[in-house]
Amino acid sequence: MNNIVDVPAWLKSTDYTGPVGLTVKCYIKPEKVDEFRSLMKEHLEVTMTEPGVIRFKVNSDYESDSIFWLVEEWESPSALLDHLSTSWFLENYLKRSVPISQQPSMRALYKVNN
Repeated sequence: MNNIVDVPAWLKSTDYTGPVGLTVKCYIKPEKVDEFRSLMKEHLEVTMTEPGVIRFKVNSDYESDSIFWLVEEWESPSALLDHLSTSWFLENYLKRSVPISQQPSMRALYKVNN
C-alpha cells in the first residue's frame, strides 16, 4: 500500500475495529533533513495529543541520513482516519513534507497483533 489514498479507503471500508499500525518510509532531500526534523518534532507534539494514538515515533535509517521511518500505532482504524483528516495533518504536514521529499514515501498499513 504505497498510495496514501489507499490508506483512508481501507480505514473507511474495513469491519476491523482493533489496533492498527502505519509505517512510513520517508525519503528526504539531503539539504532538507534539518527542515524535516523540525517538521517531525512539531508533528510528534501535535499527534501525541490526539485521541487514539498509542505510539508515534520517528526513526533514522541505518544506511542513509536522509531516510526516516515513521512508526505509528492507533487504537482503531477510525482513530487513524481521524488523524489523517485533521487540519494540521492536511494543511501543515502534507503541504510542508511533499516539497522537501526526494521521492514519494513508501507505506505499510497493518493490523497490530497484541
